[in-house]
Amino acid sequence: MTQPERSPKIKVCGITDAANMMEVAALQPDYLGFIFYPPSPRDITHKIKDLPLDGLPINIRKIAVMLDQPIEEALKITKEFGFDLVQLHGTESPDYCKALQKHLPVIKAFAVKDSLPENLGEYENCCDFFLFDTKAQKPGGTGLSFDHRLLQEYNGNTHFFLSGGIGPDYPNMENPMNHPLLHALDVNSRFETSPGLKDVTSLAIFIKKIKNK
Repeated sequence: MTQPERSPKIKVCGITDAANMMEVAALQPDYLGFIFYPPSPRDITHKIKDLPLDGLPINIRKIAVMLDQPIEEALKITKEFGFDLVQLHGTESPDYCKALQKHLPVIKAFAVKDSLPENLGEYENCCDFFLFDTKAQKPGGTGLSFDHRLLQEYNGNTHFFLSGGIGPDYPNMENPMNHPLLHALDVNSRFETSPGLKDVTSLAIFIKKIKNK
């Protein structure tokens, strides 16, 4: 594989607190993720109106993270709060993704355990990005990692976000960062002081490290 021309972008996911959000935004990540999934400890469904989203720098793109939402509800949320992308973590079909893609870019998440999913090809023409995360009993924010060397087997056409257990001590940095289709690193629970509250100090060190690679 050839080296990518630039460092991957950074997405910080699971934002829940207004003051913490602005501290994280000051670090200039490329994306901030907001989770609309009530079972999650990072659910923002009933807090989103309390966050000053309009105060975020214009270059930081906002992602609504959802799981099997009715498409009408997904569109209502993304339009009302001005989200730039939507990230889908459920069993959303290619047709669902294609319908949503008419309105805003779509990131489709896939859970990975011992191999990459066999149905990736079905989503190639209806998603703007894929996201590879660790397969777990409950979706999102587990802090667990799959073997990122599996990405050597990915030869699709869709750029991807990489999630799952990426932390300050991320041990396998070199291998996935060499993949030409890696778009962004997605960090969450391993940069927290408690669910939804990000450790700004460790994030600052990590972002600087990635941007300077």
